[in-house]
Amino acid sequence: MPRRARLDADGAIHHVIVRGIEQRRIFDDDGDRSNFVSRLATVAVETETAIYAWALLPNHAHALIRSGPLGISKFMRRLLTGYAVSYNRKHERQGYLFQNRYKSILCEEEPYFRELIRYIHLNPLRAGLVDSLAALDRYPWCGHAFVINGSEYPWHDVTSVLSRFGGNKREARLRYREFLESGIRDEAAGGKRDFWKSDWSLLDWMKNLQPDAGTEPSGDERILGGEVFARGVWRDKKPTVPDAAAAMAIIRSGCEKAGLSVEELLSGSRRSEAVELRRRLACQLIALPGMTLAEIGRLLGVTKAAVYKILGRKR
Repeated sequence: MPRRARLDADGAIHHVIVRGIEQRRIFDDDGDRSNFVSRLATVAVETETAIYAWALLPNHAHALIRSGPLGISKFMRRLLTGYAVSYNRKHERQGYLFQNRYKSILCEEEPYFRELIRYIHLNPLRAGLVDSLAALDRYPWCGHAFVINGSEYPWHDVTSVLSRFGGNKREARLRYREFLESGIRDEAAGGKRDFWKSDWSLLDWMKNLQPDAGTEPSGDERILGGEVFARGVWRDKKPTVPDAAAAMAIIRSGCEKAGLSVEELLSGSRRSEAVELRRRLACQLIALPGMTLAEIGRLLGVTKAAVYKILGRKR
């Protein structure tokens, strides 16, 4: 049976899973793990791909990403090919490292975003690599430690993750951690911990979390979302992209209230009024569905790294 085409679009959210061939290990030591994360960081920045959650397990890895302009295929090809070549060279082996193609599931942003963050970040605990949430807080090979400890990097969009849990970083981290704790309790109470050691068992469960009672699952294994979302994917191939008109309305309104022109805002002016306006606008724009830090930077006339700093100071 021929393989079905991948679904993708600039701004689409994907849950990506890569596995070792024949269930073999793809990470033998911390050097391998560091190599993979370094490559993940470099390729994400260069392709403007946002990383929201990730976790490395001995024989597989998970990530929740938002596609950049080059798409998920080019991002994953660069990441996996580069890592496989360096791994084989280091361990003096030949042949394929990864099992078939990586798995990518196009995800409806609501109501799945927070659930997927929790699912991915609890994987090391579920797999027995750490024995408690406190240990996971310090585990370096999972995005959870970055979120809970406030590590800000251009490749790891911690700010967008925390924006789903609260208005400032301290409050958001508390709520995020409580959200993970509730997931652990629910798994234990329902006897699901062993059941959810399978990636697909929990994803099957998630497919029943529809945003509206009348929304049916898509029926497409490549999509985690409802029928309405799936129809939108096939219709225009632009799921979860930011509303450009809404963004510009926010910017024009902010400029008018501040007594500044849009041109001056976009010029990179360092006047205190312009700097403060960019801060306020960035905080409003990040709340728009599908909005990325790179896109905010383009809208405000600054770099993606500058947006990280702006939002970091705010929260």
